[in-house]
Amino acid sequence: MIKRISLKLGNMRKAAEFIVYPHKHGDTELMIQSDKRIAKINLTTGKGVLSSGKDSHPGFHCLLPFFNPLPIEVDAAVIEQLKGIQPKSGDEIGRGVYVA
Repeated sequence: MIKRISLKLGNMRKAAEFIVYPHKHGDTELMIQSDKRIAKINLTTGKGVLSSGKDSHPGFHCLLPFFNPLPIEVDAAVIEQLKGIQPKSGDEIGRGVYVA
């Protein structure tokens, strides 16, 4: 099943439960999403962007410059946690749904 991580990023008032999306081997950016926010984080620098939270649905479009995403920075410990719970090839992320 999908693992979650509780994080408070940017201008968030309280922590939220984020899921971590799988990414391609060699890709340096990781996507995470909660029920109200979405973020993209660079795994080498720790810098990224967070959706503003003004939308009712945090889709990938919220990270486009047009929607004014907020710059964030994540420390190395959080990046290691994100890497640890990230789904890998062969992991079941839902009933009968596997990561390719």
